[in-house]
Amino acid sequence: MNMYARVTLRDLARATGLHFTTVGLALRGDRRVAAETAAQVRAAAERLGYRPDAMLSALSSYRHRAGTFRGTVGYLLPAPLRQILERNDGYRIAYQAAVAAAEAAGLKVQPIHALAPGFTPERLAQMLEARGIRALILAPLFQPGEYPALPWEKFSVVAIGYSVLRPAFHRVSPHQARSTRELIRVLRERGYVRIGFVLSQNANVRTGHNFLGAYLAEQELQPESSRLRPLVTAADAAAPAELARWLKRERPDALMATGPELLDQVEALGYRVPGALGLALTGIRPRQPQIAGMDERWDAIGQAAIDLTLSLMKNHEIGVPAFPRFVLVEGAWTEGKTVRAAADLENGQARSSSSPVSVGEAATKNQRTPKRLRRRIDALR
Repeated sequence: MNMYARVTLRDLARATGLHFTTVGLALRGDRRVAAETAAQVRAAAERLGYRPDAMLSALSSYRHRAGTFRGTVGYLLPAPLRQILERNDGYRIAYQAAVAAAEAAGLKVQPIHALAPGFTPERLAQMLEARGIRALILAPLFQPGEYPALPWEKFSVVAIGYSVLRPAFHRVSPHQARSTRELIRVLRERGYVRIGFVLSQNANVRTGHNFLGAYLAEQELQPESSRLRPLVTAADAAAPAELARWLKRERPDALMATGPELLDQVEALGYRVPGALGLALTGIRPRQPQIAGMDERWDAIGQAAIDLTLSLMKNHEIGVPAFPRFVLVEGAWTEGKTVRAAADLENGQARSSSSPVSVGEAATKNQRTPKRLRRRIDALR
């Protein structure tokens, strides 16, 4: 064979004694080809130095994509689909975007409550096999951990986010570090200087420490007098006394938070938002548009999850990867009523950063604060 000639499917067919269509199916990971035959073809391809022609592959994909059903992608969820759609904006938006992207590519998406009671890994694997599912997307878990142990070597797998701790799959995620830096940049443009951060330990682990790491790196760039220690809570929400002590000690003029519940908490402590404090979320909630923060673009994440899954399927990449790939989707700032508007700065309405409001001052100014709450605040001074 000419050492400079491209090795073709017909060359592999001659080397293996198989028909060239069988060779093509084997290289694409088609399940109609026996595992032994597929291994024989891949070994011959490696020995002869076969490399697929990217241009021909693209042409073939274009010719066959319209109206062609290519299979089903299993979308593993930590709860029933109806609960996901009703209660969690990010999960809902990503799932719906994935369904739309899959349909455009000739795929179907099958939602599966993988953590349902009595749903053993063996039963789940049997169901996937029976439905001919050979690609999986793993939705984020509510608590950091793992999905049921499946025979991963049979599937192309993409995880969304960082809450699926093991195995280390290819992932699609919001670019949380860049979003943190962008959020802080906008807050500083609005005149905030002492920017604090409140998050739970659960949220910290579920996001791969990306929010906290970027925040701490940004703090190191500030003068020592302007640095704040973040409040990382053991529970999903800070206890009122814990939050009050932290606010009094760190004296922030703006807060970053991973959840909208912090708004109610600081207002209950007597702070006016955005008067005494600005507040912005690392990921906004469409159902609470009044809170400013970063749009993590869960629609683009759902699309990217399907794109990456298609790539894995096309290249017959199955199992736990030796070198996981990460697709990071950049977020965008979204205005809300919980931070100063840019126009306020032009009108000179920004509060001086040299005089942050204390818990006691905030409670005194908010005349609607209940007397019992004011007594609790006074006790914390």
